[in-house]
Amino acid sequence: MSIHWLRAALLLVLLSSFSGAQPRAEQASKQDLQALKGVVYMVGLASGAALLVSLGLLVARWRIGTVRARRFVLRGDEGQPIAQLVQGPNGSGELELRDADGELTAVLGSGLKLCDRAGRVRADLRLESDKTPLLELYDERGEVRAGFSLSEDGAGSLAFYDETGRPRAGLGSGHAGAMRLSFFDKQGRMRLQSGIEDEEVPSFKLYDAQGEVRGALSVRADGMTLLEMRDQDGHTRTIVGVLEDGIAWLGVLDEEQRFRAGLGAPTGGNPRLDFYDEDGETRASLRIDNQGRFKTDPDS
Repeated sequence: MSIHWLRAALLLVLLSSFSGAQPRAEQASKQDLQALKGVVYMVGLASGAALLVSLGLLVARWRIGTVRARRFVLRGDEGQPIAQLVQGPNGSGELELRDADGELTAVLGSGLKLCDRAGRVRADLRLESDKTPLLELYDERGEVRAGFSLSEDGAGSLAFYDETGRPRAGLGSGHAGAMRLSFFDKQGRMRLQSGIEDEEVPSFKLYDAQGEVRGALSVRADGMTLLEMRDQDGHTRTIVGVLEDGIAWLGVLDEEQRFRAGLGAPTGGNPRLDFYDEDGETRASLRIDNQGRFKTDPDS
């Protein structure tokens, strides 16, 4: 009986040990879960702190102007780029602006460029190397067709170009209020010019293929109207005009710019033709006197 009692006692101890181990296991599991939650909480807290520190550093660097990037892109509602800040080909910053479809429309950098739907530059506003402003307009092939510039002294000029980019016409201002309109041939030589000269004298000039003035029409400040015709060396050989005292006059000059003949008709007077020597002295005349008779001698 003692043996059976001992077995019963051992079984009772084992049962008691098993029934007590289950609550301890459950308690250990709860403790492990709490410890895991604590670890997750600490990791989240550290991550949040790191994020806040990073944002703080970003804001601080932004405020002191040290944010660095290769480019900044602004996108529209559908994700298409509508603006981009990049480094330009010459090393300067460029701001690219695009339309709602993402097509390039303007570039702001060392100047301002306006583009068409195909991305081709059609207008370019910039400062030249001497810091004078220049505006150029281009066709769809990229050839400059018009340009407006301003020199250091404030003189403005407007130029027009043909389909090959050669200048063909220009409007420019000079000193003392002068303004000239010029036309050029395909070789870039001036062939015609009209405008207001420096002394408020309106003029019209014709040029030959070598760039020499061959004809000039002007109204002088004293009221004299003159038409000058010149030879290939630029020497005036014929003058037609109305003098300030009302005399209509035609003068012929030699290659030394000396008057050799003159035909004139004074207001209310009789016409006459005079011939001059090399010293400018009248050597012969043909005129009509007050009685309507022809005279070949000088006035008498």
